[in-house]
Amino acid sequence: MSGAIFRAMLLGLLRDRGALLMSFFLPAVFFVIMAEIFTATTGNTLNLKVAVLDEVGSETSTRLVQALSKNETLTLLPGSAATTRDAVRALVRSGEADIGLIIRADAESLDEAGGFGAPPLLVVTDPARGVAEPMLTGQIRRAYFSALPDVAMGNVVAELENQFLTLTDEQHDEVDEGLLEMREEAAAGREVGWSFEDLLGRESVIGGEAVNLVAYSAGAVAFMFLLFASVHGAVSLLEEQESGILDRVLAGPGGMGVLVDGKFLYVIGQGLVQVSVIFAVAWLGYGVDVLGHIGPWLVISVAASVACAGLAMLLATACRTRRQAQTVANTVILVLSALGGSMVPRFLMPDVLKELGWLTPNTWALEAYSGIFWRGESLTSVLVPVALLAATGVIGWLTARALAHRRAYGD
Repeated sequence: MSGAIFRAMLLGLLRDRGALLMSFFLPAVFFVIMAEIFTATTGNTLNLKVAVLDEVGSETSTRLVQALSKNETLTLLPGSAATTRDAVRALVRSGEADIGLIIRADAESLDEAGGFGAPPLLVVTDPARGVAEPMLTGQIRRAYFSALPDVAMGNVVAELENQFLTLTDEQHDEVDEGLLEMREEAAAGREVGWSFEDLLGRESVIGGEAVNLVAYSAGAVAFMFLLFASVHGAVSLLEEQESGILDRVLAGPGGMGVLVDGKFLYVIGQGLVQVSVIFAVAWLGYGVDVLGHIGPWLVISVAASVACAGLAMLLATACRTRRQAQTVANTVILVLSALGGSMVPRFLMPDVLKELGWLTPNTWALEAYSGIFWRGESLTSVLVPVALLAATGVIGWLTARALAHRRAYGD
């Protein structure tokens, strides 16, 4: 008897394509996406885009930049992209660079750094890519001590002489010989490490790191659950079809078009309320300045709700049953959310997944929300992602209308 039950359940699974998809295909797809993301943050696969500005242009600073350029985990943007400090900040703020490095001309020299003046290296960060800072600073220290050991040790000797003792001419000559040997060892590829913590200064291109992170999370969570809620509202069309209510609606004067339009508008309204609740919590509980950006936020949220409603209606009219629609929806939403940055920040993704993310509405919504809350941009600066969201929703709605009409009237 147990064998017969096992066989019946196995046959039911094999005949249910949706169940097979959810049980075997979706987990494998998710594993591949997450594996690519997390392997991109470890080992030799990590790659940070760094905007470097060398204001000094000395032999020492050039050696440091060259050492960083040889690091396989870093990609230094062309010097033409970062010609001023403001240009570096703009590159980091826009996301074209993950982080910036400025070798300052108005600070202590790399040859004399001892912690008694402004640090010679300024790391420019964006809280959205908080992981980039410890990654880059670690690579800077490694490059400094491996490529410039003579400079590091020379600074130590200079401080010892300045604070504690006076070296004779003969001792100076011995020190110079030792520093030359260290430099030659570094040039030959042999690493020499020293402790030196006062080289680095830090600057954030955007203030209020904690608030900004909450704003990002609000946008990411809002859009993902907006997709789920929109599908739940749209599949009621299939429930009405299975219960026979649809036949009575079609017999009325409005027809299928009125039914699809009504549900489309309802899902938009429901989505806008849902997004409002999430951002209200972010405003009241975490200080996100929603009121200060209420106009752009409203436009983006309406566009996001339209996009989700249009996609949900398209999915509902393309599927035959409620169960099929829910299975497909869960698969599509989870994949879009993983690729689009709703689950894992896009900064952590390898370049291939970042590019694929631009095909998802999640990325468009996050870029728009990040633009107004993180980068302080105006609505005109995020019109492209907003237009993509709105266009996606309208196209989805019109296509859903056509599919529903064809199914209802057979033409």
